[in-house]
Amino acid sequence: MLNPDFIVRKMTAQDIDEVMGIEKSSFSLPWARESYFAELRNDLAAYLVCEYEGKVAGYGGIWVVLEEAHITNVAVSEQFRRSGIGKTLMCALEKIAREKKAARIILEVRPSNSAALTMYRGLGYVPAGIRKRYYYDNGEDAIIMVKYLF
Repeated sequence: MLNPDFIVRKMTAQDIDEVMGIEKSSFSLPWARESYFAELRNDLAAYLVCEYEGKVAGYGGIWVVLEEAHITNVAVSEQFRRSGIGKTLMCALEKIAREKKAARIILEVRPSNSAALTMYRGLGYVPAGIRKRYYYDNGEDAIIMVKYLF
């Protein structure tokens, strides 16, 4: 069960330092700090953080272009993993997609990321294809997953 003290809100520029800490500990190919500042100015994008006791515990982003939404990233601080934050962020991002009238959401995930795969499947995402050698750090494929919103 999600802790009622968790707060999901829009990401701000003041969150970037904490986001970068989670980013670097979560991904072998972390985004650059400048990428997040650019995304906060992107009208097609929405970025959220989940806060606990004034600290960022997780974050996620989505682009919505016409009828398609694309999850750009979701990450949770190591100390808060398996607490429901990832699922909560995904549901909040899906709400944004629905509000913007997207028909489906897509995302890419590493086949080796079993925790994310389990979460996505539990939320109703299904495999829709493979992007061969998508991740340039190790040449790993990406599984394309999709969820239809209506």
